[in-house]
Amino acid sequence: MHESFTMAANGPFSGWWMTPVQAIAALSAGINCGASGLQSPLTMPMLELPEIPTVYAGKQLRWLLAKSDVIFPRVNGFGTLSNLALTVICYLKSDQSRAASEKLPILMTAFLCNVGATVWTLVFMLPRNNGMRKFSKAVEENPEDTKSEREFRRIQGEWKKYAIGRATLMLFASAAGIYSVFVDGKFAN
Repeated sequence: MHESFTMAANGPFSGWWMTPVQAIAALSAGINCGASGLQSPLTMPMLELPEIPTVYAGKQLRWLLAKSDVIFPRVNGFGTLSNLALTVICYLKSDQSRAASEKLPILMTAFLCNVGATVWTLVFMLPRNNGMRKFSKAVEENPEDTKSEREFRRIQGEWKKYAIGRATLMLFASAAGIYSVFVDGKFAN
């Protein structure tokens, strides 16, 4: 019997449901990657146009960040927890299943990339998000506050660079997750 079928028959901790969960976890990382990756070259440059007053760019950016604060932690959390659960299951089954032993390092990589993206967000993105919120509100309250306007624009530029780093981690998580779907034990000794 094919390895993936025997793995499915080994009880409640392995089975047919692993492939859809792997695919959904990879998709969640891909969604996060696309969103972070596209905000840097598409959304943020439009909000930096000199024709758009800082007060309006700031309002739009705060709206974007508020929506992102709701959506993306949940999507990333689902992928992170799914990859953690799949990694633990493959670890527990690695002595019994070639597919599990081969999937283990790949799923661990996906999990670590998810965790890395979370840490990256907390260390690099969140302070910039909060800074842009703070300075955009200051400009909204006083449109003549050129110091806050300059600081807002400076942080916008930094944010674009750091968003690419986060997107790269999510790209690796997605790629590892997709690859893990196709690993079925045929490469083990």
